[in-house]
Amino acid sequence: MLSKARMEESHVKTVSLARGTVSTPGVGAIGIPTSAPYPRRSLERAFTTRSSSPDGMLNSIGIVELLEQDERPTFIVDLGDSTNYGPGPLHPVFLNQSLKGYDGMLGIISGTSPGNDSPGVKTFLQFKAWMLSATVNGESLNMCNLIMASPHPAAMYWGEDYIAIYNEAYIVLAGSKHPELMGQSYRSAWTEIWDEVKDVFASAKVTGEATMKDDDCLFIRRSNALEETYFSWSIIPMVGRDGSVVGLYNPAFEKTRRKIAERRMLTLREVGERTASARDVKGFWAQVLGSFEFNEYDSPFLLLYSVTDENDSDTSSMHSNSILASRQCMLEGSLGFPEDHQATPSQIDLKTGMEGFGPVFREVMKTDKPVLLEVGSRDLPESLLEGLENRGFGDPVRAVVVCPIHPTTGEAVLGFLVMGVNPRRPYDDDYSLFVQLLSRQLGTSLASVVLFEEEIRRGQRAAKLAAMDRIELSEQLAARTQEAIESETKFTRMAEFAPVGMFIAGSDGKITFANDTWYDISRVPKNSDMADTWMQAVKPDDQPIVEQLWRDLAVNTKAVSSEFRFKAQWHDRNGSSGDTWVLFSGYPERYDDGRLKSIFGSITDISQQKWAEGIQTRKMEEAVELKRQQENFIDMTSHEMRNPLSAILQCSDEIATSLARFRQDGSKDMPDDLLASCLDAAQTISLCSQHQKRIVDDILTLSKLDSQLLLVTPVDAQPLTVVQRALKMHEGELQAADIQMKFVVDQSFRTLDLDWVRFDPSRVLQVLINLTTNAIKFTGTESKRTITVTIAASSQRPDNSGPVKYFPTRKKNKDTMSEQEWGDGEKVFIHFSVRDTGRGLSSEEKKLLFIRFSQASPRTHVQYGGSGLGLFISRELTELQGGEIGVESEAGKGSVFAFYVAARKIPPPQENDSATAASGIKALQNAASRGKSASASQASQLTGTGTVTSTPRAEQVRQALKPKDLVKRVLIVEDNLVNQRVLQKQLKNIGTEVHLANHGGEALEKLMKSTYWRGGKGERLELGVVLMDQEMPVMDGLTCTRKIRELEKEGKLTGHVPIIAVTANARAEQVQTALDAGMDDVVSKPFRIPELVPKIEELMALYPMPPA
Repeated sequence: MLSKARMEESHVKTVSLARGTVSTPGVGAIGIPTSAPYPRRSLERAFTTRSSSPDGMLNSIGIVELLEQDERPTFIVDLGDSTNYGPGPLHPVFLNQSLKGYDGMLGIISGTSPGNDSPGVKTFLQFKAWMLSATVNGESLNMCNLIMASPHPAAMYWGEDYIAIYNEAYIVLAGSKHPELMGQSYRSAWTEIWDEVKDVFASAKVTGEATMKDDDCLFIRRSNALEETYFSWSIIPMVGRDGSVVGLYNPAFEKTRRKIAERRMLTLREVGERTASARDVKGFWAQVLGSFEFNEYDSPFLLLYSVTDENDSDTSSMHSNSILASRQCMLEGSLGFPEDHQATPSQIDLKTGMEGFGPVFREVMKTDKPVLLEVGSRDLPESLLEGLENRGFGDPVRAVVVCPIHPTTGEAVLGFLVMGVNPRRPYDDDYSLFVQLLSRQLGTSLASVVLFEEEIRRGQRAAKLAAMDRIELSEQLAARTQEAIESETKFTRMAEFAPVGMFIAGSDGKITFANDTWYDISRVPKNSDMADTWMQAVKPDDQPIVEQLWRDLAVNTKAVSSEFRFKAQWHDRNGSSGDTWVLFSGYPERYDDGRLKSIFGSITDISQQKWAEGIQTRKMEEAVELKRQQENFIDMTSHEMRNPLSAILQCSDEIATSLARFRQDGSKDMPDDLLASCLDAAQTISLCSQHQKRIVDDILTLSKLDSQLLLVTPVDAQPLTVVQRALKMHEGELQAADIQMKFVVDQSFRTLDLDWVRFDPSRVLQVLINLTTNAIKFTGTESKRTITVTIAASSQRPDNSGPVKYFPTRKKNKDTMSEQEWGDGEKVFIHFSVRDTGRGLSSEEKKLLFIRFSQASPRTHVQYGGSGLGLFISRELTELQGGEIGVESEAGKGSVFAFYVAARKIPPPQENDSATAASGIKALQNAASRGKSASASQASQLTGTGTVTSTPRAEQVRQALKPKDLVKRVLIVEDNLVNQRVLQKQLKNIGTEVHLANHGGEALEKLMKSTYWRGGKGERLELGVVLMDQEMPVMDGLTCTRKIRELEKEGKLTGHVPIIAVTANARAEQVQTALDAGMDDVVSKPFRIPELVPKIEELMALYPMPPA
């Protein structure tokens, strides 16, 4: 489009007009062309007025105002005044201000100049002669009147030199040549265009034909520079009276603004059309560059830069919050620049770049408006534009405009346009408007491209997402299909291996699938029609429940869960059995209309849980029964404890009363009956005390069993001797009850050649004592009173094939015989049995035997006494030794209680070892010689349930000492005054020197006054042994003992102070606590003086008293 417009401009239209003439002065003879636009009558008025009055003529044509503005000295003469034609001075009718201030020129005009021969005067006279000769006929005057009266720009070029005369409207066209152009030769005034018009002037002068040109491009010098201008003008010949061309009439109309605007509008249109075809921002820049290829006049050179974030897309800068951060200017193209020009770097850092137009771009970013730069200014040095290939007119560019390009939909700049300003057009308002419209057009087009690109990108993204969604959906479908396959496989495998019976039934309620576990639990044959027969496998009592459950599932379509039993019996690996209980769960699957689709269900074998629930119920019942028995035991124990206590009190009263009566009588000799009565009462008190002690010992043994503190200690001993000693202990009772005792050694014992074995004789003795005591108790009231004790042996553990039924071991005990202290001898089993001719036991009574707190019948303790613990303890002691205990009995025919223990066969010991091995039995013999009560006490000692044990070392010490050396000195530390007084009295009775202390603090004070205290002076106490109670006020026995041992370590006490703990705390851990505190030995209450004295003698022998 622009190229077509340019081709049309290169051909100026020339029109030949009709020939015209110039008349002599007068109306109708002026020689105005026929095409003159003014009526003849108006011209007549004008000339008439001017002829009658020169001043009026000047005012009418408006020449005065024009000439007043002329800086040159100017004057006007009236050619109608004949005086001006003479040789004398001129008579001007008008002088402008410039001439009035020029005295020399004013003198030459008025003829008053003194130097008439000067060159200036001569020149003026020549001008006067020329002027008068040129206007003598009045032709030029008429033409001047015509030009001056025209409202349009018009000029006249008169004579051979084409002297220029123009009106006021022509001043705009003359530009900077005004006012010098007035009266100047055309050739001299318009040198820049003379070559283009001289042929037209010559043609008009020769041919007399007029020439007209439209939109002629003329380069006129304005403001000291050539300007691109466009005129529509005519050259009309002016013909004189003689028919010759005396001048040229030049009406002119400037079309520059319109032509330039049209060209620029075409450029804007080109930009809009080209950029509309762009599909992305990159293509947009190429189209913008192509839009300026044909308008080279308004864009002598052009640079196009895009702005983008570093490593980002073209449109990323639209959304950047920072103006300059990490943004780059990328060269998109150029026009008028050679390659690799210094003003066209391919990339400019918008933040810090100094190359090319970088600094200008930053300034434009701040203003966001086009910026005009003058060449040679600070921002645009001339060196930056050196070597340009200027397009258009080829003139050097004097100014550059830089425009920011940002889309109208955003505020961020996306590019810059650097465009050279047309060197032949001024940068006026029209030019500025063009730049603004261009910037707006680029912004609008860029916004469309960005939106279109964004839409395309969005569409591509949507298409990509849709494709990805399709792929994902396909993958999901494939995954779901695979999951379904795997789920089906997993379900099948789960159904195969699950410990739960699973089944599926159809809408008709018939089972169509069941796993193997279902068959295993229900015991329904796999080859049967289970849809009809599986309910027959349910226990008859539960079939109505199952039928109702199935109706709820198949008919009412309700989920159900319940428990029922199958006919098949359940068995576990331990041999337990019971009903096969299952937890049944069913879930109906429905259609949308609620109809039954299928049934999923399962059965879980809960037989183990039901069996455990039964066990738990029995345990609970046993616990309740145990609690009841424990309460009964407490009642019985209370009864058994209170009965002897009552006898003790009564006997004590009897002794006290008898002795008081004896004292009142004043007699010195005690009667034999009184003495016998007191002795009998004393023996009764002793027996009752022993009875109470046995009950306490049983309870303590039970406590040890519960705490697993009762241990088996292997000792080399003879089983026959243990039985004989047990029988010896009951001789008194047997004689009193008139019971015959038999001891039988079975042949098996002799067959195995048993003599010495390694076992725990004390535990065996305790069991024998319990069984023998029970036999005596239940046989004493019968008519036939016989007890037979039998000992036997075997190399194998006995079974229950004999008449005696052994009670099975309830818990798995550790095999103690594997320990080193048992040795490696042959393992044997020693059997003991006690047969009596008592009343016997019924089957119900035998069930209660060997149970804690139980007796054969509730009447037993009433009739025979006892705590109900003896047989239970015997069972525990037997099981601890790797054996069992049992019974054979029938009501009215007596009973046989038998037990066996494990032992290891050993060779007979040497003489010195024999004494050591039999020390326990010897102690028992010594105790038996002192009477029945002592025997019971010693038996208790051997069981480890209580009091003092006399060691072989004490016997050796007592044998080594002479009677005179056994003078005993004792410090009793006891807070209970009664116990303190009784113990003091008994010790004094055997010749012991006794000192007393009420608590530990007083004991320390006594020691400070004794011979033990280092550095003591004066008379000091002689103390041999300290009998220390534990529970005391102020300072307890343990604390006092620790303090004594500390004083010994500090050297404040000389030697070792022997201390015996005298306490009612008889448990093993309590005894060990006393020993750890520093006690030398422990005596548990109750005790007898014969048991305490050996301890005292032993310690006195080991730790002699310090000398006084």
